[in-house]
Amino acid sequence: MKNKITAALLALMFGVFGLHRYYLGRKFQGVLHTILFFICFLLVTNGHGTIAEISIALPAILGFMDAVLLFVMPRQEFDEKYNAKYLEFEQIKQDPKESLFDYYKSLGINKYRELDFAGAAHSFLESIEKFGESPQVHFNLACCYSMLNDAEMTYLHLEKAVANGLDNLEKIHDHKALTFIRQDENFNSFVKNNYKRPFDDMPNEKAENEPEEEKLDLYGSLLKLGDLKEKGIINEEEFNLQKKKILDTL
Repeated sequence: MKNKITAALLALMFGVFGLHRYYLGRKFQGVLHTILFFICFLLVTNGHGTIAEISIALPAILGFMDAVLLFVMPRQEFDEKYNAKYLEFEQIKQDPKESLFDYYKSLGINKYRELDFAGAAHSFLESIEKFGESPQVHFNLACCYSMLNDAEMTYLHLEKAVANGLDNLEKIHDHKALTFIRQDENFNSFVKNNYKRPFDDMPNEKAENEPEEEKLDLYGSLLKLGDLKEKGIINEEEFNLQKKKILDTL
């Protein structure tokens, strides 16, 4: 595997000789760069005027430009350009199931960071559906539902996170996304009951699973409706009318 920083440093310190090109597997380009350096060096030593003296800087400038490009180049682009054969080999060795699990989890985290809490929850649920229970994914789901002000589903996934081995229970008491649920009147009872729901109206497992995707779709619709209002596409009256229609389906 070629290292981006190593290549950039070689270009910065020894770019005048084109050494970084050899490291990156571009041997033909490296040979041309080296030849260019010696041609410019011979012109200077033989005293062929001011242009010859200036030309010695050309291979150094090319090396410096390559160094800058390598430093700012995104890692993924660098790997696709210089590590393609290694990446193909790694994909063969890598467990495809584990790779997909990481994909769905990362997808959910990215949507969460974009404040698309309903979309993030969809991705986390898909991860659990395809690859089974995960304490961290259930915790992430609890954070999503807490941000959506849905106490029932937040408690459900916090309980499942702890039941599946969440290693740091302090996160339940410290994480900013769970501020809403910590203010709920049932939170202290939930904690005292070893992070289990003691509520009489606790839904059964089948009732929990069936409406979850539907509720997320409705939450997503509400978020999109609010976005349309903020952008001025719909007015206050239209917003309230559409909001009432959505809430009536909950």
